[in-house]
Amino acid sequence: MDYRIISLLAVIISSAISISNRETFADDLAVVLRRPADMCWIEEGGILSVANAASGSISLVKVQTGVINETILQGKPVAIEWLKRSQRLAIVDQVAGELILAQLDDQRVIVKKRLPVGRGANRISISNDETLIAVSSAWDRRVSLFSVDEQPHLEHQVDLEFEPGLVIFTPDDSSLIVFDVFAGRFAIIDASNLKAVSTGELEGHQIRGVEFLAANRLVLTHQILHQSAATTPDNIAAGAVVENVTQEIELKKDSNNHLRLEPVLIKELGVPSHGAADPASIVIDQQGDRHIALAGVNEVLITNQYGIPRDRIEVGRKPVDLLLDDANGKLYCLNTFDQSISIIDIDQRSVIKTISLGSQPASTSWSRGEELFFDAQRSRFGWFSCHSCHVDGHTISQLADTFGDGAAGAPKRILSLLGGRDNNPWAWNGSMRSLHDQVLKSGITTMRGDGFSAKEANDLVAYLHTLEPPPPFRPPIDEQAQKLIEQGKAIFHKHGCSACHIPPLTYTADTMFDVGLSDEHGMGKFNPPSLIGVGYRRAFFHDGRAKDLPSVFVEYGHQLSRDVSEAELNLLIRFLESL
Repeated sequence: MDYRIISLLAVIISSAISISNRETFADDLAVVLRRPADMCWIEEGGILSVANAASGSISLVKVQTGVINETILQGKPVAIEWLKRSQRLAIVDQVAGELILAQLDDQRVIVKKRLPVGRGANRISISNDETLIAVSSAWDRRVSLFSVDEQPHLEHQVDLEFEPGLVIFTPDDSSLIVFDVFAGRFAIIDASNLKAVSTGELEGHQIRGVEFLAANRLVLTHQILHQSAATTPDNIAAGAVVENVTQEIELKKDSNNHLRLEPVLIKELGVPSHGAADPASIVIDQQGDRHIALAGVNEVLITNQYGIPRDRIEVGRKPVDLLLDDANGKLYCLNTFDQSISIIDIDQRSVIKTISLGSQPASTSWSRGEELFFDAQRSRFGWFSCHSCHVDGHTISQLADTFGDGAAGAPKRILSLLGGRDNNPWAWNGSMRSLHDQVLKSGITTMRGDGFSAKEANDLVAYLHTLEPPPPFRPPIDEQAQKLIEQGKAIFHKHGCSACHIPPLTYTADTMFDVGLSDEHGMGKFNPPSLIGVGYRRAFFHDGRAKDLPSVFVEYGHQLSRDVSEAELNLLIRFLESL
């Protein structure tokens, strides 16, 4: 979501707190939507720093008393780390696409340097020796590495074939592991030779937590969608549609001495009557117990070192980040929708205190819709949320059998919801004439919970209408590129592509077309998906049979006459990738 308007309001109504140097408390703070996204220790067991995405602010929190300062940076800070050696904060601003380096001065955050990283900047990792900072930029499909010294600077940028999210250095700093923000792909970057990149893919999607168990072994939290399992009540309850898991991975070297990831063990989280949707941050205490934030069901799950559940603790709404204070036996849990921090006593396994980051304003239709979108308790037994398949509003690029066409047995490709507010009708067969109708149907045949009321459907639609389309996959970078795009656009119109994918708003049409493909039930007419952001797609057609954009035309001859030359096809693809 674009929070720039909210951030500007926050600047106006809370400017006083950005210059405060006294201890403040929840009642003193501005009433503003914060949506905290990440936190880090500045002084373990003493002071936390929290990145608030919606308000564009950084909160400093003394764990004994509460918020001691909140500084407005504007933008959308989504990730934050503390550089202990140089006494600096490293902050990722998603709106500006920047790495912010800041220092603390009299309990205020003072920005010292801003370094560009790219579009969709989202996660950060600091090498263990604090000499390198890695920042992932999803929409640029890039990881930026910065040297940490008196004058921090860009060391190298690594381009990838997927949208990167979670990044982590190996314990010996020899490699950087990068995980797909949406699906299951990964890359391993050699820190001594930043051009040496190996890639692979894990079964699963939405990789949100990672922790090293040993020098050559790590554990991930993520989900696994079973594409062939229809969303029947029994399938959902049994975890046969979406599994929420931890997965242990070993780092091994191949014959070329390159690191690779080898899956070892998958442990399911949750039981049939109590799902564990959207596992996020994971931390491991001195006893080896694993603490996992379950963002979809508002709990922290504790398992032993073998992954056997020990307890589940109710915390605030949408817990996304965990920090340990092992010395004092405390666990700190950041709750996005309650804009609070739950303090958990590890021995008692209960919340002993909640720190408010400040009051929030009265809810609006879209803010209530956002909370519904991430609420897995709306599904049967809390196994998945809307977000589980439409991660951050986008897509995990898989198929799902959700009775979208009226019956099971014909799974369809999950479409992105980004920028889709005007893409009527809905469902691959165009049976849902409005987004409101689609939301109501999804509550019944996909989620299989209590469904959504008409008001809740309106709220969800209001939230979905705030989701902007992704930026162009390959925007024009110069006059020559713009010329090639214009030539490709002419070919697009010449071959009648615009009849089904009508420009310039949606690049789709309010009807169905027969394109010579059929699903398992013989359905041959489909509503054409929008072409906005088509360059990011990893599969095409209703069943994902085409694995890349050229295959749509070369392998399947999609709506193009046989006399299209290779040069013309390249121009057409260049145009499509600019949308």
